[in-house]
Amino acid sequence: GMGIGSRLVAAAEERAASLGAHPLGLAVERGNVDARRLYERLGYVEWEHGDVVDRSLERDESGTVIREHADLCAYLVKELTGS
Repeated sequence: GMGIGSRLVAAAEERAASLGAHPLGLAVERGNVDARRLYERLGYVEWEHGDVVDRSLERDESGTVIREHADLCAYLVKELTGS
C-alpha cells in the first residue's frame, strides 16, 4: 500500500526494456490475488496459452534438494513502450 511493489515492477520493466525485452512476462500464483491485482493495474494481461507451472527446488544448507515445488500460475504479459 506504499507503492513499493509498483516501483519495483517499474524498475524491472525499465531494465528489461533497456535489454530489448518486449513483451515482458511474469508468472503469478493463482491464489495470489493481491499481486495479480497489482500487475493488472500496471497493464499486464493474461496470455492466451493458459496456465503455467512454476517449478523450483528447495535445498538445505549443504545444497541437497529436500523438496520440489510446483505452483500453478497465471502468466501475464505487457508490451513495453519504447522498446
